[in-house]
Amino acid sequence: MEEHRDMPLVNYVKLYGADVAAVLEPGERLIDMGPYREPLIGDESRLERTVAELTPRMRQYVEKRGPLPRSDRFIEGFDPFQGGLQVNPNRIDRWMGGISGEGAPGSLAGRLWRTAKSYGGEMAYAVTDRRLLVLAEDKPDKGSYEILFEVPRTAVASATRRGKLLFQRGRVEVRFTDGSMKAWTPGFVSAARGRSLVAALAGPTTQTGAP
Repeated sequence: MEEHRDMPLVNYVKLYGADVAAVLEPGERLIDMGPYREPLIGDESRLERTVAELTPRMRQYVEKRGPLPRSDRFIEGFDPFQGGLQVNPNRIDRWMGGISGEGAPGSLAGRLWRTAKSYGGEMAYAVTDRRLLVLAEDKPDKGSYEILFEVPRTAVASATRRGKLLFQRGRVEVRFTDGSMKAWTPGFVSAARGRSLVAALAGPTTQTGAP
């Protein structure tokens, strides 16, 4: 009974599997699928920015002094003219939502993060026996999907459900073999969708061209 209660309410593979098959490789099998949503709140400071992505003030700092300092302190100082104690906002976001990701701009997590931010529309993740995909959902009721991001399953080192607060119980952290990590929230109140993603990424893989 417990297993049935913990099953995701919507079976995306059953509903949209035939449509997603149109963008898969011959013989590739869809294992799991669900919504790709950025965490409601979280610390993004460990996802490094390129110089071009920085504000003009921060860009000038980097050009003159090198990489930006990364502070993990909760209290950064005291300013009587700015309300007293100066609290590190990244630590507040981390306490409430966890770390949203970490990695250099060219890392797998960095590329995934930028892909999702630049697209901005409805997205879905898909796990196959070969790849982890992020798909653009144009009009899924009409069978329209597009691959925005893909990595072979062998590039996924681990996947762990780490829910923060009530509305992020399905939050999952996916760590890649290059050491980077990206979190997203397949499910909000229910943890079932997150557990489904973790189980799919932990399952067996089939290499391209394998029988």
